[in-house]
Amino acid sequence: MPPRRDAQPQTNEEIAALVTQQMAAVLPNIVTQVHQIYNNNNNNNAQCNFQTFNSAKPLKFSGSEGATVLLQCFESIESTFRHIQCPNERKIYFASSIFQRRALTWWNGIMRDRGADVAMELTWEDLKDLMKKEFCPRSEMRALEDEFYYLKLDSEENRAYTDRFEQLSLLCPTMVTPLDRAIEKYIDGLPDPVSQPPIPPSKQEP
Repeated sequence: MPPRRDAQPQTNEEIAALVTQQMAAVLPNIVTQVHQIYNNNNNNNAQCNFQTFNSAKPLKFSGSEGATVLLQCFESIESTFRHIQCPNERKIYFASSIFQRRALTWWNGIMRDRGADVAMELTWEDLKDLMKKEFCPRSEMRALEDEFYYLKLDSEENRAYTDRFEQLSLLCPTMVTPLDRAIEKYIDGLPDPVSQPPIPPSKQEP
């Protein structure tokens, strides 16, 4: 059987017509996707700004309140980050805006010593580590470490035990690193079984 002449386009005009047909089918989808990306970026940029960050009323931090307030500050900022869908590269700009009094003086010193551009390139985790080192007095840290060491589940308050375990883990990370140590520490705080099932006589040692 002779080959079909219409199996493939044979002329430049036929090729051009085929390409035009394919592009006509594809281009609308491409244009739609570009518009979606553009609109999403614009919406994120519009939503993630100082006005929306401040309107969420994150806790201000002066640096004189101690470890518990520092932890509450972290939780407030991270909640605000989630609310405004803040990208990682803008978190330091927003987080540093809540500093006042002693904390603001400290942050200005960080920017002066490291350079403003370098300081603004810190990650949020880096900034939290710096804040814990600066604003958690060593005496308070020792007290928190002691509390963490002896932390136990009392009665049936499992939620309270877990919440405090998570809080102390953030403030005393060396006590729960690596993960295996954290798991062991959590289990150690749970009560021992009230009773063990009796051993059948056949299983008892003579």
